[in-house]
Amino acid sequence: MVWAMVMEGVETTRMVKVFARLGTGKLRLTPSHRNPTPEEIREAVEQLKDIPRFLPFFIIVVVPVPGIAEGYVVVALTLERWLGDRMKLLPSQFRHLLKSEDTTSEKTHPPHA
Repeated sequence: MVWAMVMEGVETTRMVKVFARLGTGKLRLTPSHRNPTPEEIREAVEQLKDIPRFLPFFIIVVVPVPGIAEGYVVVALTLERWLGDRMKLLPSQFRHLLKSEDTTSEKTHPPHA
């Protein structure tokens, strides 16, 4: 979980730099070859969408109430599975971390028919 939080910080820093390069390019303060690519802009927009997902999780982790973070993750995972791609409550790094654990547990303990 700590690694996922660090990676969210790295992605957010990268997002800020891309938007800064985009802004200085629009103001023509930097040469056009330094403008971000459409792929970089798309990734930055996706990370911008992750910030509202990360803030509640961060607040819950910071508040020292035992079990509240685990409860939030369980509820968020349950809602995401139930609603599919219509609603995403967890930041991307946490989703990748938790889904890789799910696939690992499914490989070691296959579902019974």
